[in-house]
Amino acid sequence: MREIDKLKSNFFANISHEFRTPLTLILGPLEQMLSGALQGDLQKYYRIMQRNAVRLLQLVNQLLDLSRLESGRMLLQVNRCDWVSLVRAIAFSFESLAERKQIKLEVNLPDGAHYGWIDRDKLEKILVNLLSNAFKFTHEEGHIAVSGRLSDGGKWLKLTIADNGIGIPAHQLEHLFERFYTSGTTEEGVEGSGIGLALTKELVVLHHGTIEVESEPKQFTRFHLTIPITEDAFGSEETGPDTGVSSAAVIAPGFTPKAQLPASVADADETRDRPLVLIVEDNEDVRNYIADQLSGDFHTVLTENGKEGLAKALEIVPDLVITDLMMPEMDGIALCRLLKQETATSHIPVIMLTAKAEREDKLEGLGTGADDYLVKPFDALELKTRINNLIAQRRLLRSRFAGGTVFKPSEVAVTPVDEAFLQRVMSTIEDNLDEEQFSVVELGQAVGMSRSQLHRKLKALTDKGPNEIIRDMRLNRAKELLEKGAGNASEVAYMVGFNSLAYFSKCFSDQFGMAPSDVRKR
Repeated sequence: MREIDKLKSNFFANISHEFRTPLTLILGPLEQMLSGALQGDLQKYYRIMQRNAVRLLQLVNQLLDLSRLESGRMLLQVNRCDWVSLVRAIAFSFESLAERKQIKLEVNLPDGAHYGWIDRDKLEKILVNLLSNAFKFTHEEGHIAVSGRLSDGGKWLKLTIADNGIGIPAHQLEHLFERFYTSGTTEEGVEGSGIGLALTKELVVLHHGTIEVESEPKQFTRFHLTIPITEDAFGSEETGPDTGVSSAAVIAPGFTPKAQLPASVADADETRDRPLVLIVEDNEDVRNYIADQLSGDFHTVLTENGKEGLAKALEIVPDLVITDLMMPEMDGIALCRLLKQETATSHIPVIMLTAKAEREDKLEGLGTGADDYLVKPFDALELKTRINNLIAQRRLLRSRFAGGTVFKPSEVAVTPVDEAFLQRVMSTIEDNLDEEQFSVVELGQAVGMSRSQLHRKLKALTDKGPNEIIRDMRLNRAKELLEKGAGNASEVAYMVGFNSLAYFSKCFSDQFGMAPSDVRKR
C-alpha cells in the first residue's frame, strides 16, 4: 500500500509538471494582453495558446479515459472499416512534425483497401500515444517506421511502431505499462507523464489485443500491437453498424511552425546599449515567448539545451542567463554549476525557470549558485523586473570600483572564482608594467581568455575594459614612483610602459587632476 501511495504521489507530481508548461504558454500571453504589454505577433500567440489548450485537453481526456476504463464505463464499439486507410491517416497526421524535427517517417502498409472490424476511436488513441512517444524520444534526423500486416488468415492485425531513438533500459521494460508508473527523466532530460502507455495498454486489452515492447538503449524501440479484426472476435454489445469507410480525423500533438529565432548577438560592441541575455530553454514556444517579451529592453540569444547554452555563454559572456531546469543534453542544475565554475562566466547572474515548484527543487537550484528562481507559469513583468534587479545589483558592485583608481578584488568580486580571476589579472599587469608592448592580447593569453571574453568579463565586474585597467594600474604605479622620488616624469613614464611623455602627462592629469611634475614639487 505504501508503494502504491508513493507511485500515485509521483504520478500526480508528474501530471502537475505536465500541466505547468502549457499553462505558462496560455496564462503568460493572456496576462500580457490584458495589461497591454504583449510584444510580438498576436496571431502567433493565439496559435500557441490554442495549441497548448489542446494539449491540456488531451491530458485531461487521457485522465478521464483511465478513470472510465477503471470503472468499466468505457465500452468497445467496433465497426467494419478500411484499416489501411485509417492507420495511414493517423501516421501521416504526424508528417509536419516529422518534417519540423527532420525525422524520416516511413509507413509500410499493404496497397489498396483492406477491411476489418475495429474501434476507430480506440485504435486512434493507441497509435497517437505510441507515435507521440516515438517522436518525443527520437532525436532530430532520426527514423520512425509504422508497419502493418494481417496474420493467421486475416484474423489478426499486427502493427509495429519502431524508432531509433534513446531506447528504454531493460529494468524499465517490465513496468512500462503499469498504472502510475513513470521512468522519470532520461539521460537526455526527456520526462514522461506516466499516462500515455498505461492508457494505451488498457485500450489494447479492451480491444482484446496484446501489446509488447522490445528496446535497446540508444539503439531502437519497437512496440508490437496485435488486435483481432474479425466480427466473430467481438460480442454483440461491442459491434456497431457496418459503415465500410474510415472517418479518421486526427490532430497529432506537437504541430507548430518553426519559429524564426532572434539573431544571435555575439560581439560586445553590439550589446553596449542593451544588456545581453542568454535564454536556455528546450521548449520552443516558451523560448520564443521569453525572447519576445524581452526584445524591447534586452538583446537575446537563444539555445535549446544546457550543452548549447554553456558553449554560447562561454562564447559571448552574456550579462544574464535564463535557464530551464529540465532539459536534454544538460539540465539547468549542471549548466548553472558549470557557469559558476568557469572563470569567464562565474560572475553572470542566473535565473532558474522551471515547472517544478517543490521546495527541495528550489533549494537544489539555488544551491548550485542560481541567483533567482521562477516557477512556471510565470508572469512576464515579474521576470523582467527580476532581470533588471539582478543587473542593477551587478552595476552597484561595479560602481565600487568604477569611481576609484585602485580596487581590491575581494570588494569587487561576487564569487571566489571572480576574486581569484581579478587577482590573476592584477598580478599579470603588475609583472608587465614596464613592458610598453604589453596589451589586452597578452593579458588575455595570460588569463586564458579571448579578447572579447576578457572585455565582457572585466566590464561586468569593474565597469572598465582591460585597456582602462592596464592604464589605471600604470598611472597608479607612476604616482607612487614619483612620490618616492624614483625619477623625473620622463623616466617614470618609461618605467611604467608609456613610450610618449606627452600622452603620459595627459593621462596622468586626467586621472589625478595634476601634472606629473606637480607631484615631485609636492
